Amino acid sequence: MSELAPATLQPRLLRILHRAFVQARNLALRGDCRQLSELADTFEALPELMTHWDETTLARVRCILAEYQTGHPQSGYEYLSLLDGEETAFLEADGFNGGAGREPKGGREGIASP
Repeated sequence: MSELAPATLQPRLLRILHRAFVQARNLALRGDCRQLSELADTFEALPELMTHWDETTLARVRCILAEYQTGHPQSGYEYLSLLDGEETAFLEADGFNGGAGREPKGGREGIASP
């Protein structure tokens, strides 16, 4: 039987996926197909990993995120920080899962203007 990611990590992993979708949209709007493809290659494995969790999975997720960030240091998306950041900062952050029933400050975060 497959194990799900630990309940304590699920909100972080979901936020990471959310941010990856935001970044994908912004890359598409800019026409940056190469980086968009690399982003998709990086994050397509995350849902599968989340549903087949074992003692090695967190290290694998960290490695995947680190590899992407190393290749795109100027992207402005700090996926490892979302995974490993302090709990208080994570819970107080605006955006996806930022707070029950409240809209992020300034509207939908990360959406490029048309």
